[in-house]
Amino acid sequence: MKDWLKRLREMKAAPWIGLLCACICACLLLPSGGGAGGAMTQEEQRVSATLSRIAGAGETRVSIFYAAKGDLLSAGNAPSGAVIVSAGARDVRVQLALCRAAQALLGLPDGAIAIFPMEEAGQ
Repeated sequence: MKDWLKRLREMKAAPWIGLLCACICACLLLPSGGGAGGAMTQEEQRVSATLSRIAGAGETRVSIFYAAKGDLLSAGNAPSGAVIVSAGARDVRVQLALCRAAQALLGLPDGAIAIFPMEEAGQ
């Protein structure tokens, strides 16, 4: 374990570890299950529709997260993060295009955006 941590430090992997932790936290916050179980907000629907129009993206779903102040979640605040699940996200060029578009649409830095490939039908 110590050797593994030492190698991570040598690789200057801190930004990647932070991004991985953010992705894991975002996934834990996503509603479980699929279909109508997790209704999207109007903003999420708008961003999803726009991102799905990017060449190669295909079906795209977006979950937008807002910073909580105290115990209250204030949706009136600016977004603090987003998770994008896209059918075309296995292609790095599509991931880059999705990230750049989400940055422009939501005003988020790229470290606050996590992009994942959509589960293929039949799996």
